[in-house]
Amino acid sequence: MGIYNALYIGASGLSSFGEAVRVVGDNIANVNSLGFKSQNVNFSDVLSQTVGVSRSNIANQVGNGVRIGSITRDSAQGSLQNTTSPTDMAINGNGLFAMRDPATGQLSYTRAGAFILDKDFNLIDAQGNVVQGFPVDQVTNKATGNVGDVTFANLAAQAQATSSVTAAVTLDSNATELATGTVFDPNNPSSFHYKTEVNVFDSLGQTHPTSLQFTKVGQDAAGNIVWDWHASVDGGDLTGGVAGVATPIGGGAAAASTVTPAVAAVADTTTGAFTVGASGDITAAAVTTFVASAVGATYSFATNVAGVVTVTSSVAGVSGTGTFAAGGNENITLSDGTVIAVTYAAANAGGAAGSMVATTGGTAATAAVVATVGPQSIVFGPNGELVKENSPPLTFAWSGAAPSTVSLDFGNAAGQGTLYPVLAADGGQGITGTGLEATVQVAGSFATRQMTRDGFASGFLDKLETDSSGKIFGVFTNGQRRGLFQVALANFPNDAVLNHIGNNLLQESIASGTPVLGLPGAGGMGTISPFALEQSNVDLAAEFVKLIIIQRGYEANSKTILTTDQMLSSLMQVKR
Repeated sequence: MGIYNALYIGASGLSSFGEAVRVVGDNIANVNSLGFKSQNVNFSDVLSQTVGVSRSNIANQVGNGVRIGSITRDSAQGSLQNTTSPTDMAINGNGLFAMRDPATGQLSYTRAGAFILDKDFNLIDAQGNVVQGFPVDQVTNKATGNVGDVTFANLAAQAQATSSVTAAVTLDSNATELATGTVFDPNNPSSFHYKTEVNVFDSLGQTHPTSLQFTKVGQDAAGNIVWDWHASVDGGDLTGGVAGVATPIGGGAAAASTVTPAVAAVADTTTGAFTVGASGDITAAAVTTFVASAVGATYSFATNVAGVVTVTSSVAGVSGTGTFAAGGNENITLSDGTVIAVTYAAANAGGAAGSMVATTGGTAATAAVVATVGPQSIVFGPNGELVKENSPPLTFAWSGAAPSTVSLDFGNAAGQGTLYPVLAADGGQGITGTGLEATVQVAGSFATRQMTRDGFASGFLDKLETDSSGKIFGVFTNGQRRGLFQVALANFPNDAVLNHIGNNLLQESIASGTPVLGLPGAGGMGTISPFALEQSNVDLAAEFVKLIIIQRGYEANSKTILTTDQMLSSLMQVKR
């Protein structure tokens, strides 16, 4: 009888709307659950019953009520709330965090990124599931290998020996060159002009104060100013060294430039005998040799023609000629600029022996010049720019630690002319510039503007930091910061049908498909917001509206049952 079916139809409405109230209630209850995704109820009709067929062969059908067709998940992203925990993460976009149950090894997935560290330094959620990620290679700083537990146990930053030092100092162009022949001695401040310090690390992380000494040498052939530099450490830091005694590293005194000293005009007088002819002239074939000891040269006076004297120096290619009459004087200028003042007087004419006085002005006066620029030197042009850098690597034979080699860089040399070609000016470092980037020479006091070096002491994990790519960095007590892990994100073909297992966790289902694990920001994956948590995406206003609609539907279906009951009551009263 159709009237009874009406009761069941009303009952199906009450049942379906009752379940819908449960879904809405669950949404409202989880309004503050991290990463919660609200659900929507979709209703569908129940297969209808055919009550007759018309002449047009059209079936007359009556429905049998309502049922819940599907309960779908709203995957819209919830708002992000900032936190102060470095291990809190929120996903911007697609993806789920992958979590491993340490008891069963089963993977589950979540949008709730409230992670903490357990006693073993594993990154876990509140239920003890371990976050999954990729280890980061320390050389390339990129994720590598297979997905595994994110753990920070037994982490330390091993010490790294210093391998390079960059010095930016200002040298005073007014410094006076030291006496020619001064030998560098790091223990004697008068053997160099200026000193600065830098700490270098050995392979065990021990710091060693290292001195850099600078000595102004003079000008090279092009007029550039040459400075020698040296490095020294306490001998107690070196194998076989003496504590308390500064010991040069590298060439030491042997690394000094070679300076040709200045030569001033030197006078020297000597006398000798000669022969006078009948006319009073110096006779031909008269040969007298004079030694000018003060200038270290020997001069030979010869006459091949009467009255003509040729002076030849012991220095190859140096000579000069003068013409004399009886009792005459002559200044003979040699080819190197030396002036020979010759004065003679005959005792008497006619072959008597006479005397000759020769006064030499010595070699022409010259300024000191840097003949050979040393292997540890820096050269400056007329504007104070660095035009040449000679800085071979220094090897430190540390006591108790492995030897280390340190390269010094005083800046990008500019080079100057053919003497210092640009390509060869920078000490083999292969970088050229203006010569004003680091070490320069100016008229002013010495100053160390900047001193940088690599290397560091050992350290231990101090704190963690996360970036938008999901890479977790470790900050160590020695100031080093390096990537440790990059969290993995999972993407499902249909993440709307994952199984809820409670505690904000989801698991793979047959309908969801197999997850793909990848890196944040790659392959359609979302990015990571560190120091943030994703909130529930439940919209309370929308849920209250749905609650009103469901309530009205429930009331309407109850009216259907009440009306059907009244009809049955009327039927029962037909027979009395």
